[in-house]
Amino acid sequence: MYSNTFFNFPVYTVIQLTLLFAILLGVIFKDMLEYKLTLWSRSKNSETKIDYQTPNIMAAYLGTTLFVFCCVAASLSVFNIIEQLSIIMGAIVVFPTALLIWLQLGSMFNLMANEGIEAISIEKEYILGEKKVKVGETIN
Repeated sequence: MYSNTFFNFPVYTVIQLTLLFAILLGVIFKDMLEYKLTLWSRSKNSETKIDYQTPNIMAAYLGTTLFVFCCVAASLSVFNIIEQLSIIMGAIVVFPTALLIWLQLGSMFNLMANEGIEAISIEKEYILGEKKVKVGETIN
């Protein structure tokens, strides 16, 4: 095992622990978003915007992001690459992706607040596309 990692624990233990905490914080983040969405759907008339940028939700998302970053960096250090390189590669992979997800979450909530929950229904578009194909097949 490669002992020159940025943690004192064995690297596999670090990978398991950071993955566990990332999953737990991700579930907490999901539950917080579902709660905010439920509150918004019950009071649609009084609130025109879904307030998802609360300190609790941001802390859960940042915690998830940091634990995913630690997990990815520790996983990359298994391959005996330089410690700083595994940290840099983990940061390049995790942080831009987390920023993109946060921005897309905001635009999705804005779309939902403006046009309703039907605007983001993926299943509806998939089913409609499937019906169009079936109609096209019966005509041919």
